[in-house]
Amino acid sequence: MKKTNKIIIVLATFMLGTCLCLGCIFTVSPQLYNVLDQPTAEEGQERANELIKALEQYKADTGSYPSELEVLVPNYLSAIPQPARGAQYEYELLSNGDEFTISFDVGISMDGDYCEYISTTRIWQCSDKI
Repeated sequence: MKKTNKIIIVLATFMLGTCLCLGCIFTVSPQLYNVLDQPTAEEGQERANELIKALEQYKADTGSYPSELEVLVPNYLSAIPQPARGAQYEYELLSNGDEFTISFDVGISMDGDYCEYISTTRIWQCSDKI
């Protein structure tokens, strides 16, 4: 009878450990998948080229930048490009209406790395090149 109790305790401990490990994996996996699906700085910048050209053409045609990116579809873009699947560019029209910024999250970092394009300088600035 004592041998049976030891086997049951060992099996129960093994099952509990397995359940804890699986629980951790299933909890962390969605966040890890989303983090790994972020673009590199170079990928996000390259994919934004079409968007920046469309914004500049819109301003040349209308005299100002649009208040939101959706205004560019369908006359200037067939769809708003994305830096990566499931990610979006953040667009901000600055107070004077003659400049804008575009930004996106970068890479696998958990500390908020991003890249930002400023229309007045026409330069990308990234918080961390990954």
